[in-house]
This record gives sequence, C-alpha cells and structure tokens, in this order.
Amino acid sequence: MFIGFIPVLFAFAATLASFKHQNLARALWITCAVLVVIWTTWHGAHHMSDLKQLGAW
Repeated sequence: MFIGFIPVLFAFAATLASFKHQNLARALWITCAVLVVIWTTWHGAHHMSDLKQLGAW
C-alpha cells in the first residue's frame, strides 16, 4: 500500500551512509533511483485508464 515510501527509506539510509561510507551511499542512491522508476511505472500503469478518460493523453 505504501510502496512509494520504500525509496524514501533508501534515500534516508543513503544520506546517513554518506557521512562515512561513500561507496555504500552511492549504491543506496542508485537503488533508490531504480525503486522510484519501478514505483512510478507501476503507479502510472494503475491510473492509465483514468488518465485516458480524463483526456490527459
């Protein structure tokens, strides 16, 4: 239900990791970006029929 919150957790962990572990922070930011793309694709696909009916496309 709150899958969009998962990338926020990874971003927070990356922020904390960036203080001491640059490579770990970089990996966490990349993971965060990938999760955002996955979530956006899934969420957008879920609302595509609504957007087509509203004339947004």
